[in-house]
Formats: sequence, structure tokens, C-alpha cells
Amino acid sequence: MKDFHAALYEAVLVAFGKILAKYDVFTQGVIMLDIGKEILMYLNKHGFGFQETDSMEDLTTLINLFVKNGFAESLEVTPAEHGDNYIWTNLYGLSAYKELYDLALNPFLACPLNLCMFYVAGKHKKKLKMHRKEFKSASVTEAQYELVDENNPYGNLDELVLQSARLFEIADEKQKLFHHQSITDMLTGLYNLRHVLNKGKRMFEHAINNQNPIAILIFDIDYFKLVNDTFGHSTGDAVLRKLADICLRSFRETDLLARYGGDEFVVVLPNTQRTHAMEIADRLRKEVETAVFDDGRGNKVHITISIGIACEHNQELSFDGALKNADKALYQAKHEGRNRVAVNKRTGLEQESTLNHQSLF
Repeated sequence: MKDFHAALYEAVLVAFGKILAKYDVFTQGVIMLDIGKEILMYLNKHGFGFQETDSMEDLTTLINLFVKNGFAESLEVTPAEHGDNYIWTNLYGLSAYKELYDLALNPFLACPLNLCMFYVAGKHKKKLKMHRKEFKSASVTEAQYELVDENNPYGNLDELVLQSARLFEIADEKQKLFHHQSITDMLTGLYNLRHVLNKGKRMFEHAINNQNPIAILIFDIDYFKLVNDTFGHSTGDAVLRKLADICLRSFRETDLLARYGGDEFVVVLPNTQRTHAMEIADRLRKEVETAVFDDGRGNKVHITISIGIACEHNQELSFDGALKNADKALYQAKHEGRNRVAVNKRTGLEQESTLNHQSLF
């Protein structure tokens, strides 16, 4: 038996594909009936048997099928003046709803349970009339439905669509939050390793394919371990955050800046020649050297950084290879005394003359 969530998602995609190919005009009511039918047929083929009894009890059975398989953590149904109140806790798949909404361009059509219930009710010449729908919180949704005779095949859909739109606002907000968290280093607020490897690769390949200059900087803090050992890790974290702030002011919006791990940072500089990359790197090095890093507890720390640069035009070189070249240049800068910039060239390493201050940190 397939996982219910995966099967449900596939069912909706299959149903949309079949039904939308069938109609030239998006006749909402008819399509909803057909899609609901297709979803139930698909679920039945994958082990989620829905045995219709040709009675209105099929609606209750259908709802229980969805809840049982994780559509919501729980459902409470209570009588109302007209119809019933449905209180859903952790209604399944806000993000999945958003994906289906992007496909259907209609909030009501993006809810598989709505579609299936619409189909079952329609078989009995009934319709589900929604009196209200409220979002009590991000996880609790309350709706009041009434089963009425189907005098108008489109019923109360306009109100339902408008009320349902809030669900997708919540889904969109959550999706943006989750995406931001997935690509962000939580300590510094910069991009994380995952993002720089993905986006950096695309930037690098675009530059190489179009024969545009591109430079990669990798730098870290000289003797950073002594900062943590002397002042504690909270001070070390404060230093990393302050360094990130300096970097944000030093680079362009088109540059890709990320925390590479620990006290190491990486910057991808598109459309940047070697000479310009060296100027940018040395300007950053000097600004860090003169800055005072205050941890907010009275500790004032001075640090320096070492920077390795790779400027690549090799059609056969990968982004990973370019990163390794920049890392080799960083190692060379460390080996030559720290607080300096080193450039990796295809013909070898060229150390650029910089201030060579030995620093405790």
C-alpha cells in the first residue's frame, strides 16, 4: 500500500491532467465533480478502498478515510443551527495545498477532500453550502457546512473560494519561512553552505559558459580558536556576527556571501576580474583589522583574517574545483604569515603583497 499523502497528491495531479485535458472551458462545477470522482478511483486502486453505499453516510465515511490517513490530526463535528461545524486540527498539508493551488489556480479545487465530498454529494443531487469558514490559528480551521438540495449546481462557491484564500496566504507565509530557514545560517543571518553550493554552482557555470570573469573568495579568522578559549564561545559567536555585518556592507547585492562553516566564509563575485577581486579582498582585510569587536559584556577583541582568491576561466573546471583552488590560496596565505591575501592562478599560486601583521587572534 502506498503512503496516503503521496497517493493523494498523485491522485490530484492525475485527476487534473485527465479532466483539464477533457474541457476547453473551465466549467467549475462539472470539473469539480469529475475530479472528485477521479481522486476516489485513484485512491481505490492503491489500497484505500472507499466502498460507496449510495447513501449520504458515504460523506461521513469519506471524511473518516481522510482523517484516518493523516489528512488532519483530529476532527470534531458538532451540530449547528444549519448543518454541522467541522473543527480541523492540523489540517494536512498547508504547503501541499500551496503546490496544488499553483496547479489549479483555485483554492477550493486545491483541497482533495472538498472535491471528493462535492462528488459524493452531487450523486445524491445535493450540494455542500458553506455558511462560514474561520482560521482559528495556523493549525485549527473551523467551517460550517449544510447539505442542501442542488437547485443551483454552483451553489455557494464564490464565498467558499474567497474564504479559502486565507488558507493559501498561511501556506505561502509558511513556505517562505521554511525556505528562508533552509538556506540561512542561523547565527550570522548569511546564506548557509547548502545555498552557496547550489546557487554558487549555477552562477559559476553561467559565467564560464558565457566567458564572463568570476572570482571566489574564501576567508577565515586568524587564530579564532584563541578567541573562544580566551573569552568563551558566546564572544566567539558575537565576533562572527559582527564579521558578517562588515561583510554585508562590503559586498554588492549581486555577490553571493555565505558562512561556509565554523569561522570560514565564502564569497562568489560575478563579473569580477582578478585585479578587482584583489582590491575588494584587501579592502575587507583592512576593515576587519581596524574594527573593534565588542561582545556586549565588556570584552573588546581585535582580529585579522586571511583570504584566498580563485579567478577562473577554465571551461573544464567545476565549481567544486574552483572552491578547492580558493581554499589552497587561503592555506598559502596562512602559511605565509596570515592577515594577507593570496591568489590562486592556473599556473600556480601568486601571493599578493599585503600587510603582514602577526596577531594573537
